Amino acid sequence: MKNKLYRLTMVILCVAGILFTGSAQAQGLTIVVAAESQVTGPYFTLGDIAGISGDDNERINALRQIKLGHAPAPGQSFVLTPEILSARLSAANTDFTGVSWQIPPQFRVTALSQLVSGQRLAGQARDYLNMRLAGGDVEITPIGQPQDVMVPPGDIMFNIELPYGVRYNAPTTVIVGITVAGQTYATVNLRFDIKRYEQVAVAGRALAARELITGDNVVFERRDVGRMPPGYFTDLKKILGLAVSRQLAPGTAITDSILKKPVLVKRGKTVNIVAQIGGIEVTVPGIAQQDGSEGQLIRVQNANSKKVITGLVVDAATVRAPL
Repeated sequence: MKNKLYRLTMVILCVAGILFTGSAQAQGLTIVVAAESQVTGPYFTLGDIAGISGDDNERINALRQIKLGHAPAPGQSFVLTPEILSARLSAANTDFTGVSWQIPPQFRVTALSQLVSGQRLAGQARDYLNMRLAGGDVEITPIGQPQDVMVPPGDIMFNIELPYGVRYNAPTTVIVGITVAGQTYATVNLRFDIKRYEQVAVAGRALAARELITGDNVVFERRDVGRMPPGYFTDLKKILGLAVSRQLAPGTAITDSILKKPVLVKRGKTVNIVAQIGGIEVTVPGIAQQDGSEGQLIRVQNANSKKVITGLVVDAATVRAPL
């Protein structure tokens, strides 16, 4: 305890600049604290804020390495006094014998910085999204104004992530990591409204229930598909010949939920039942027991044996029996 009190007293006296005079000063070291200092890194040292001169290079180097605490945030500064410096030096457990001090009543420490503008961050995120959505008809709009970020000096790189993927019916979150000199310094969350457009099949005129889709009653319009119900169509071939299940107003998007295949086989109609037996295809007459569309399974009665089977509708005249 006495040792610690003695060391603290010595430091305070040294900082005050009154301990050593005359020949003692000539043989010791001189530490001159600058009124304004600029620092980099998470910590600052005595060498960052003061010039140290004298003949003992080894001791000078050791004194320069003394950590005085956390540096200000980039672009920020704080003001220190001799008393604060004394308290921080006392924690260094360093011998300051023979040191002459010159310290202003107050001195400022400022962290060097560079600005990464919010506009630059948004541009990086937008470029990344454009790359991910290459070839599509999309609109990317930032939500809100990104804030500028102050970072330490050094080469800047950006690491970009899409934690929830691209969303078309809700804001898309993009995380931009700012790396300075190989160290990740900050991450910024940005949000974007993304619209994706496609040429979508819509009713070109009013369509009656059960009306068949043709090339004359359907047109294609540019629509924001992120706001559309699922099951829309962009290829006319996929809906030609299908019937709408209800009346549609002009401009209504054609979706699979409102389409049905036309009935090819009606109940009571005579059809051909085709079966594969031992590598030989056999055809017998049959009578449909229910209506059926292409690709639908229906019951069919063998006209000869009267046996009822379930077969797949191939076309208006053919039902294929299971193997």
